[in-house]
Amino acid sequence: MKRTLFLAGLALAALALGWGCGGGGEPAAEEPAVPEEVAPEPAPRVEAADIDAALANGALFLDVRTDEELAEHGTIDGFVHIPIDELEARIGELPAGVPILTA
Repeated sequence: MKRTLFLAGLALAALALGWGCGGGGEPAAEEPAVPEEVAPEPAPRVEAADIDAALANGALFLDVRTDEELAEHGTIDGFVHIPIDELEARIGELPAGVPILTA
């Protein structure tokens, strides 16, 4: 009798824990598939000899150097200056659909 009660108790515990045939209850929810990270295509490189032509064709030159670097080395009129540490917050200031050259 004690053995029967022990086995019955063990069976109930197994069901409560999800052990046994078929897992005892509703099927486990499948975890959603996580999309695989896809690396963006690298931007095409512009050779130094082609910079003037790119600018003449409407490209924007974005200078991402710090204020200190800009003061030390200077810049060229017409270049847009947004320091790299401010770029994420100011990305909306850049025109869409325009090639952007950076330095």
